[in-house]
Amino acid sequence: MKRVILVISSAFALGFWSEVFAESFRYPKPYYSHNPMSATYFAKTYWGTDDDGAYSVQQTSDGGYIVAGYTASFGASSWDIFLIKTDANGNIQWAKTYGGTDYDIAFSVQQTSDGGYIVEGVTLSLGAGGGDVFLIKTDADGNIIWAKTYGGTDLDWAFSVQQTSDGGYTVAGYTDSFGAGYGDIFLIKTDANGNIGSCSIVRNVIPTVNTVSPTVITPTLSVSSVSTTVNSVSPTVTSPTLTVSEPCPLSISEFCQVVSGLITPYKGGIKVRGSGEFEVKVYNVSGGVVKSARGKNEVRIELSRGVYFVEVVSGGKTIREKVVIR
Repeated sequence: MKRVILVISSAFALGFWSEVFAESFRYPKPYYSHNPMSATYFAKTYWGTDDDGAYSVQQTSDGGYIVAGYTASFGASSWDIFLIKTDANGNIQWAKTYGGTDYDIAFSVQQTSDGGYIVEGVTLSLGAGGGDVFLIKTDADGNIIWAKTYGGTDLDWAFSVQQTSDGGYTVAGYTDSFGAGYGDIFLIKTDANGNIGSCSIVRNVIPTVNTVSPTVITPTLSVSSVSTTVNSVSPTVTSPTLTVSEPCPLSISEFCQVVSGLITPYKGGIKVRGSGEFEVKVYNVSGGVVKSARGKNEVRIELSRGVYFVEVVSGGKTIREKVVIR
């Protein structure tokens, strides 16, 4: 079986799995680069009766740690996402699983600005196809605020998530469902609620959540100072031509027709002029509607600094334009 091992030293925090023999509790010796001036503060394993592993760990604002991975010992299915919150000494404060009837794995976790967590992984239980990007937002106690999948009919995985300055999230991985060929880079930008406008590849899901109690053991680790060989290499550098596609385009295309004089930006907003009655919608760069208005002849809409896409519908005709408010 495998067990989650959390090693905390003054040099780094490391979460991983180790092959173990349950009968004798013998552990293979993990070797890692170690600062001779640092010390191991603690090392703990968290496990059940089957395979359990971790792929991501981060120190939290309270000095503890959040660990994300998978578990076959607990939960609802073959493998469930495994999220463990510990104190500064590695003692469990809570542990939860998230999943469905098939395989669900977490590859990345980050504490968010509200004190909760954003968990990113892959799900074969929920979503559209053979494997979808899985994004879960929780509160500080691991309770789900929202959970969404992103993908098509084939395999779509992601391995990294970051909260952005606007409160949204960026996710990076690969896709077999979209793009130019087999295994394209998949970059997703969402708002704070995990949405991408009205994009059809986003699905709301309800995973099964279980609160579990893993067994915790403090193993004895061998710490070794190793001599590494450093080689200077000359890599080949090329400038490839990449094909960019949008499986989830904005509601307003960035390549809008510019109609001079109809939509006029000014400091603090835009002025829209038309003949007769018309409707205006203003979208942000994520495709979400931020302002809408109906008017006749002229409408003014206040906007903060940023990039927007403006859509004007009048007399059955639609005009779109990109504007920048400075």
